[in-house]
Amino acid sequence: MNNSVIIYADYGTICFDIKEIMKKRNLSKNQVAKKTGLHHQIIERYYNSTVTRYDKDILAKFCFIFNCQLEDIMYYKKPKNKNM
Repeated sequence: MNNSVIIYADYGTICFDIKEIMKKRNLSKNQVAKKTGLHHQIIERYYNSTVTRYDKDILAKFCFIFNCQLEDIMYYKKPKNKNM
């Protein structure tokens, strides 16, 4: 019997794909860091989709410099196990 009030469930995940848009726009991580004023480590986390907390100001900066919409740089990945 599970007495826990918190039960882990796989709801899927939010993924980022700025790598592809950077290739299309011919932008390096250095160039993106200079244009946004963000630290290289932050760019790296979004680039590799390892960021765990999303910042709306950072997302707005990306959309501005890439001239894109949010759906162009992020997407929802469904859970592997669809039974809950």
